[in-house]
Amino acid sequence: MSRPPATLLVLAFAAVALRAAPESSVPAPPSSWPAPPAAVEALVAEALRSNLALAGESLEVERADARLAEARSHFLPRLDLSARYSVADGGRTIDLPLGDLLNGAYATLNQYLVSQGQPARFPTLENQSIALLRSREQDTRLRLTQPLYAPEIERSVAAARAGLAAREAQLAAFRRQLRAEVHDAFFRHEQAAAAVAIFESALALVEESLRVNRSLAKNDKITDDVVLRAEAEVATVRQQLAEATATRDLARRYVNFLLNRPLETALPPLDEADAARYTAALAATDIPAAATAQREELERLRRAKTAARSAAEAVQARHLPTLALAVDGGAQGESYRTSRGSGYAMGSLVLDWNLFDGHQRRSQIAQARIDERQVARQLTAAEQQLALQAQQARDEFATARTALAAATLRREAARAAYRLVARREAEGLANQLIVLDARNTLTTAELNYAVTRARLASAAAAFDRAATLTPLP
Repeated sequence: MSRPPATLLVLAFAAVALRAAPESSVPAPPSSWPAPPAAVEALVAEALRSNLALAGESLEVERADARLAEARSHFLPRLDLSARYSVADGGRTIDLPLGDLLNGAYATLNQYLVSQGQPARFPTLENQSIALLRSREQDTRLRLTQPLYAPEIERSVAAARAGLAAREAQLAAFRRQLRAEVHDAFFRHEQAAAAVAIFESALALVEESLRVNRSLAKNDKITDDVVLRAEAEVATVRQQLAEATATRDLARRYVNFLLNRPLETALPPLDEADAARYTAALAATDIPAAATAQREELERLRRAKTAARSAAEAVQARHLPTLALAVDGGAQGESYRTSRGSGYAMGSLVLDWNLFDGHQRRSQIAQARIDERQVARQLTAAEQQLALQAQQARDEFATARTALAAATLRREAARAAYRLVARREAEGLANQLIVLDARNTLTTAELNYAVTRARLASAAAAFDRAATLTPLP
């Protein structure tokens, strides 16, 4: 043989994607809080720009802002144009019996005048019937209304402002959650990519083992069943490699889905030293116990509680009177032709005060107070839940660091053991079962290291998210 199997082993594992530095080689954390790995943060920045679900949350913030603008608009004057043109026929009338009342007297006066040699002066009158409805009428006016005292408007504006702040906090919480999901999805892809590299390396090893066994069988040093077992191992590793490749591709597509870009877009490589520095600095940082108080979810509930209280106060303010100024100006008449006396202007102070509404307002206040108490209960429950989440995230991160140290030792031991077995196999001194067991142990150790490393990265992202450590861009 021109190349020793041990040399092949070293070269094969040199190409494996697991290039993490040992824990002991990680430099001491700097005094300032470091940024997470740059490769992941670049993906986070792109997700915050283009994620479709985040865009939907942004629209909800715009909706809340529009509600606030609507509430504020009630402070401003309102100008309305009203025009009415009516055609009427029939209806009530007022009867004036002028003829019956005056014709007798007028006739007597006319007789007297004639007897005096003067002409008659008094006419004969007809009874009159005056319609209350004009046959044609138009009324066109401009009305300017300005609230002068309306306490409900002020409370409604306060409720809308708190509602907008709650929506903004919810958007920030969604952005932080999206950041954590991108981190988790990226490291799952890294784990799957590492598994592919492991199985590619394992495939090179079993193929080399098959080549060695065929050579030994050709020289009558081993039997054919050993060769068949080696061929079965090659087929097994190829199947595992195909499954790992499919898992890696699925993980890559999910990351691209979060970023709203073509699913087959390649992901940037992770700087392992950068990731190791981040996790080491995270472990060395003293996180205050009250770190969860800054969680955006709690801020959203605090603002929602304020909005509920202001809404209750707005309903309660309806028992107070309102005062408004109204100014009308326009024209009235039987047609739209302007004439003297058709134009008019009128100013009014309008007082509205509801004295009894069948306890409707009282029921609405009770509902609003219940909403406020419900949000207060949710806030208390969320504070406890997030505190528990932060503690669990802290414990999971510490456990993952310990597990990674153990996984690193296990991997190094498996590599050393396989090198010894591979050397004995090349010399025809190793039993086939021993070789297969060493290879399976090595692959299992490499996969365990990849899984544990990804678990540590995901735990670091979850801890960062639970304690709101890294500020959002």
